[in-house]
Amino acid sequence: MHKSRLPIISGLASILLTISLANAKVSEEEAARLGVDLTPLGGELAANKDGSIPKWSGKWKGVPPGLVYDGPGSKPPDPYGDEQPLFSITPENYNQYKDRLSEGQVAMFDRYPTFKMEVYPSHRDFSYPDKAIIKARWNATHTELSNGVESVQNYTGGLAFPFPAGPEEVMWNTRTNTCHASVSGKYDGYGVFSNGERAHDAVDFKQSFPFNNPDNPVPTTEDAVGDRVVYTLTTRLAPPRKKGQITAVQDPLDYKANNRNAWQYDPGTRRVRKAPAIGYDNPDGPGGLQTIDDHKGFNGAFDRFTYKLLGKKETYIPYHNYKFNNPAYGNLDDHLTKFHLNPKYVRFELHRVWIVEANLAPGKRHAYKKRRWYIDEDSWNPVMSENFDSRENLWRVGFFLSDYQYDVQCYIKHTQVFHDLPSGHYVSNFITLERKEFDYTVPFMKQDKYTPAYLRKAAKR
Repeated sequence: MHKSRLPIISGLASILLTISLANAKVSEEEAARLGVDLTPLGGELAANKDGSIPKWSGKWKGVPPGLVYDGPGSKPPDPYGDEQPLFSITPENYNQYKDRLSEGQVAMFDRYPTFKMEVYPSHRDFSYPDKAIIKARWNATHTELSNGVESVQNYTGGLAFPFPAGPEEVMWNTRTNTCHASVSGKYDGYGVFSNGERAHDAVDFKQSFPFNNPDNPVPTTEDAVGDRVVYTLTTRLAPPRKKGQITAVQDPLDYKANNRNAWQYDPGTRRVRKAPAIGYDNPDGPGGLQTIDDHKGFNGAFDRFTYKLLGKKETYIPYHNYKFNNPAYGNLDDHLTKFHLNPKYVRFELHRVWIVEANLAPGKRHAYKKRRWYIDEDSWNPVMSENFDSRENLWRVGFFLSDYQYDVQCYIKHTQVFHDLPSGHYVSNFITLERKEFDYTVPFMKQDKYTPAYLRKAAKR
């Protein structure tokens, strides 16, 4: 089993780890650091010691000068498309770079002779929407964990904890960093097996975030918004045996006080039923190579694990991944190579990441005994994950590709991939290579679009 080195960076990281876990909110004086020596969302503004991670500039908000973007649904232009890799990390030379690799990346090099990481210059050029900056500043001095760690209170939407006091706050930030109110689009998912065969599914996907409703001024908290934090509606387009299956999910703000509500329309029986199995470690995706709570890094209740913050580390992570879903760079067969995505289309950069580790709680059951997430300090997106089996052997390694979405001025979690190391299989979903890009500017879709009644109505269309 590979052992990773997880040093805590001095300075900001050590300060944050000393804040009381019971009270994540900070003083007005501390919050005033946002946008001064910290980014508006709490990342370190400064460059690293050797300058390989630049100072955050935030010089661009939306489309950079000189780029042509055709708007929602179109492929976003790559602001760094003319750059060449600084170097390549391969199974032959990865030991030279091991201090800036994750345990999962090392395992990928050891497992697959064809795995490679193309490392490009690091960039921190994009800023955030004005409302996201205002919300983060308000939350910093008001928002706290509630009901243990399962909820937050005095929360107005946007990033909950720009000054995270512990691991749960960092994980809450991965759930609350969304800038858009609703999103709509279609995507493909593929299970790619070690013999080269593939399993395919496709989904029409819609999602809404009640706390991002543009009608809500700051501060509008849970007292007015309610307990639901995200609504999701999926309609299966493939495979044929699942075509027409529609699922609606309502995720609570507080998983201890309220359950995740989920309903499913089965086209075979033409009935809508409660779907209690949508959660935790139930298999998901083509080939069942991920769990429900692997989606976008981690989702659902916190209750099956205990969490610890391992600190911050300078790590090569997927970043500015504009090429993977752009057909100008190759077709599907060229992108979905055996054992892993084609390294030619996955860009890595050096950035600082928070690292959170979770261990199975006493008396609880889950397919994973231990989990680990790497979270980008600037976007608060999970960028990599590691999942361990019951013997604590590394089992699945996840990469989460992202890019800056010009329409909503935020980094968006896009295509994700989970590598099943023992079998040599992998699963990748949220692929839009052969489709229009998601539209993050659609009008806010309210709760009535995510109910059993709506499923019945949609099924008749």
